[in-house]
Amino acid sequence: EDSSSTWVLAGPDHGGIGFRLAEQGYDVWLGNYRGNSYSRGHISLNADTDNEFWQFTWDEMAKYDLPAELNYVLDKTGKEKIYYIGHSMGTTTYMVMNSLDQSWADKVELAVLLAPIAYVEHMASPLKYLTPFLGMIDWIVEHLGIGEFLPSNWLMDFIASFACGENKPLEFVCENIVFLLCGYDQEQMNATMMSTVASHIPAGTSSYTIIHYAQEIKSGNFEGMDWGDDDRNMQHHGSTTPPTYNLRDVNTKIALFWGDNDWLAQPQDLLKIFAGLPNIVENFQIPWEGWNHFDFLYAIDVDIYQNPHLLEVLQSHPIE
Repeated sequence: EDSSSTWVLAGPDHGGIGFRLAEQGYDVWLGNYRGNSYSRGHISLNADTDNEFWQFTWDEMAKYDLPAELNYVLDKTGKEKIYYIGHSMGTTTYMVMNSLDQSWADKVELAVLLAPIAYVEHMASPLKYLTPFLGMIDWIVEHLGIGEFLPSNWLMDFIASFACGENKPLEFVCENIVFLLCGYDQEQMNATMMSTVASHIPAGTSSYTIIHYAQEIKSGNFEGMDWGDDDRNMQHHGSTTPPTYNLRDVNTKIALFWGDNDWLAQPQDLLKIFAGLPNIVENFQIPWEGWNHFDFLYAIDVDIYQNPHLLEVLQSHPIE
């Protein structure tokens, strides 16, 4: 539900990570996954009219999109190794990609995962309220958006009833599906920037991507999307049952950055990541009580609590 713009929206004056990296001399490449506002092209399908375009989740992003992006950067730069920084679903896809192909440890010196998400059984997001309906995928898709994630007014009201309640937060929070699902940290929220942020998110994805996370809330596992029947699972996975992704197979050096108030990455689920990843070289809790899912990108004090340490971690793992 995000895009490459997330790394630069805060701008050079408010801690945009893309700018901070460039200022230190890093060659910064920004990626987009299929389905967002910058990645709706296809050789034969029209994202606006063809539902078939939207038959994907982060399984496909991890198996096809992310490897293609990183290989493109390696090819164009001629470098043997690069750094990777991902946020939210960008962490999910990296862990899946590397679990399926250990050669990425030879190409990525360090993967920095901001707000890491693998297991989501304890997710605090209102997304969890969709889990009772998972047996009716077609019905859910009808209300999430046929193919593309465009929630119906009914679903927006349903989710807002849990997220907003009596202590109604800022109005734009209750009107934007991404804030409703991911939460907010009002003390770190740059109110003047929020209209710009809200105009860029949600950036677009498939309804099935959202359902995929909801399935994981119910199962408690880190696994592929269950498409509901053997034929569709075979089409997407090459097997009748979805694959389980094993964090033990992620062999890249990993730096984890996490917050104590992240609706999508709750402590109980983070502990499974800490225990599962075999090569964690940095495990950093942002030292701000209330640090939320979007604070990694847009917090007022991101240049105090996060960015300096992120740069230190990169510098401590130089690419020879």
